[in-house]
Amino acid sequence: MTMLAALRRHPDFAGFFDLVFPLFWPMLAWQLVRASKQLAAMGRGPSLVRVHWWGGITIAYLGDRTPDPSAYRPVTPLRAAWDDPIWSTAVPAFLNAEARAVIFPCASGGFEGKAFALQMPREGMKGACTLSPITDTS
Repeated sequence: MTMLAALRRHPDFAGFFDLVFPLFWPMLAWQLVRASKQLAAMGRGPSLVRVHWWGGITIAYLGDRTPDPSAYRPVTPLRAAWDDPIWSTAVPAFLNAEARAVIFPCASGGFEGKAFALQMPREGMKGACTLSPITDTS
């Protein structure tokens, strides 16, 4: 009866003994040992079991397989770290603030930049209506 008393006091199995009629506790102890040996032989982790009132145990859900320690491989990063020199820019030095205003007019304050104003004067322009009409000859 020492194995039965030890299982009854064990925190993982004490709740099972509350579900089973005391006459069937030896059956429950035998089923618990049998199920734990079966799960250990399969190499499974914590599993979900169903306990019947007469001490029978049914394995309802098998836990995950225990990972093989030799199979561990660290995760390789997909991108370089942010402080890596690969993220540095290679924009040529001749692209100064005026050239950036031409290439990226919205990011540098809209169409009011100096470089853009040098190429296209804005006097008398009214948006898309300033385009010269093209006659359709088809």
